[in-house]
Amino acid sequence: MKKLTSGFLLLMCLISEVKAQQDTPVYDAAGTQADLVFSGTVVRQNCFLLGDSMPVTETVFSDIEIVRSVNPSRSGNDPEIRIVYAGGMLNGRALKIPDIPDLTVGKRYFVFVQDDGTFHPNPFPGGCKAVIGISIDPLTGGESLSPDSPCQPVMLAQ
Repeated sequence: MKKLTSGFLLLMCLISEVKAQQDTPVYDAAGTQADLVFSGTVVRQNCFLLGDSMPVTETVFSDIEIVRSVNPSRSGNDPEIRIVYAGGMLNGRALKIPDIPDLTVGKRYFVFVQDDGTFHPNPFPGGCKAVIGISIDPLTGGESLSPDSPCQPVMLAQ
């Protein structure tokens, strides 16, 4: 229950902080278009080809705190959440898609995502702004939203 309460408080802090910023329409859209809102830690990533041509990345989150889930039977009951999206690093070649966040293994994030069981090239409504880094205070263990953006410049395959 403590985790759910902290997740809810984190969402409330996010909403109140965002309301004061110009990006409010982006967060409103992300909140209404997202099937799943959660915080979690990236534990692993795997890039592979979807079909024969499109590189995609599967990012796996654990230590999950679900804030809202439209389809609780899809991800809400699993100890891990898997998100697959276009782009990634495969065989030494990188393909970064605009407005898809660059997530780091070991980091914790607050995520808005489309989790309806179908593949979305960019499942993050609102793009990079739908993923917010979480900082953990080493003294108290408390969580706060990080100002660092998980967005990276676009890089085409080499």
